[in-house]
Amino acid sequence: MQTNGASRIPATSSVPDRRCRLSRVVRPGGSTCVVLALAGALSGCGGAHASDPSTATVAVTQANALAFAQAVNLRAGDQPAMEAVGPERIAPSPEASNPAFAGCDGEINSDRILINVRSTLLSTRGERERLLIVSRVTVLPNEALARRNLAAFSSPRGLRCARRSGTSISPLSIALSGGARAMGERVIAPSEGSAHVLGYHDIVGFVYGPAEIVLTAAGFSHPVATQAEHHLLRLLYRRAAEARGDL
Repeated sequence: MQTNGASRIPATSSVPDRRCRLSRVVRPGGSTCVVLALAGALSGCGGAHASDPSTATVAVTQANALAFAQAVNLRAGDQPAMEAVGPERIAPSPEASNPAFAGCDGEINSDRILINVRSTLLSTRGERERLLIVSRVTVLPNEALARRNLAAFSSPRGLRCARRSGTSISPLSIALSGGARAMGERVIAPSEGSAHVLGYHDIVGFVYGPAEIVLTAAGFSHPVATQAEHHLLRLLYRRAAEARGDL
């Protein structure tokens, strides 16, 4: 895997608007902000108390971790009916992107993360029935830590982190190849204002080696189609298997 494209991924240059949090939930006009917050801060919040296991760390360099993330993450063209509205980039830590989420059950130790890369943001046109999809690849020192971090998102403490007034949360489980499964949650939350648009946020992920790979799919008025989500998760899993040499 070539790593000479690493420098083309920009780091986030500023802290996202801290008003973009689930308690305000979905203004259709602010939907991009909500999805990016969920893609980073909410999933990180679930793993806030994942303790460091005693298993040996994997000898993965940051360059290899970045190459793996680039190879796996969603990109323009993965959903032909959607357009790329934001570039792939190094994601901010949960503490930086939204301290309210990161601190809801304790802060995640971001020093343990080798790399955290958010994909190109894919979007349909329009606002009231807009669909948004983004993936995230987070590489940790070892598989055990990645599994604990992902599992913590669906734990009682992780669910309390996500739950706000007016929201409902239900579990998701999607079969992948080889008996693997992607696990996550659907968060349904009402919009602000008089439109009463519901936002459906599916946050589903799996672990491949020391990497935690998460898909966030958001729909306004209706969820992203189940078939599309399953296709994208299986695409991410296949790419992870193809790029496993980097880890």
